[in-house]
Amino acid sequence: MLEWLKSRKVGALAIALVVVSAAFAAYGLLTFTRPAVAQNVREFFLTAKPASIEIAPGVNWNAWTYNGTVPGPTLRMRVGDLVRVHLTNELNLVHSLHVHGLRYGIESDGSQAYPASMPGPGQTYTYTFEATRPGLFYYHCHSSDGHPINVHMLQGLYGAIIVYPADRWPPDTKNEFVEFFAEVDLNLDGTRDAQVINGKQAFEHDLLNLINAQGYAQAVQTLKGLGVPTVAVGDEMTFYLIGIGNEYHSWHMHGGSPVFLNGQAVEGDVVPLGSGTAVTARLRITNPGIWLIHCHVVVHADLGMVTLLIAE
Repeated sequence: MLEWLKSRKVGALAIALVVVSAAFAAYGLLTFTRPAVAQNVREFFLTAKPASIEIAPGVNWNAWTYNGTVPGPTLRMRVGDLVRVHLTNELNLVHSLHVHGLRYGIESDGSQAYPASMPGPGQTYTYTFEATRPGLFYYHCHSSDGHPINVHMLQGLYGAIIVYPADRWPPDTKNEFVEFFAEVDLNLDGTRDAQVINGKQAFEHDLLNLINAQGYAQAVQTLKGLGVPTVAVGDEMTFYLIGIGNEYHSWHMHGGSPVFLNGQAVEGDVVPLGSGTAVTARLRITNPGIWLIHCHVVVHADLGMVTLLIAE
């Protein structure tokens, strides 16, 4: 009997030690992965304001914007930053700033859970965040004043957040490209009239007409004059891709240069973008050319979800 009790005590002690060890291991894990303490203060100033944007020749969109552009400014910061964003609302509805990927208190949620964080017309509100981990994130309006939340977003109130590791500051942004995939309701009547990348439409047939009219070499120069980005063959490029719309989209670049996500080559060279998805894709361009970038839900490309890159 005594030996049995001893064995029971030893067994209980062993279990207790395992539990305590697991607790310390969990504490160690939490301590090891605890986000960095924010120290550097970085401030941004955004204004919600109207803008008329020509998304295609003769097609104007009365957008709601941050600082007059769609998407809004890309907010770049590094791990360890304390971030303050001052939002001034110059539109006629309540708007807000809701972020993904930064740490914050409820006062900075920019949602219906804390109404005071959604400034009305003529008001300014300051949000405070901590950049605790590197990555691609984004911000958008979360207001439902007058229209559902998705209307506030798809009217143009969104932008990217890029958090760099602390040892990559200042970042080299020369060959970084931010691309948002979204739908546009031009008349606020519940109809999705256009598919856009960064608030613009393009059509492959227009490119065909340009090259037929001017020849390939002159078309390259014309496109450069229109502001189409140009990179050097052999350059490594980073594409920050965000599906901000309500529909499934995807990203495909012509040219056959291998596309990498998290160090792994993407089969089919097509990057899927579900609603709300943020993906960082990298590639090293291998050949000169006018290269199409488009959604490979091809009906979306047919509706204008196309852009271009020139390599030489």
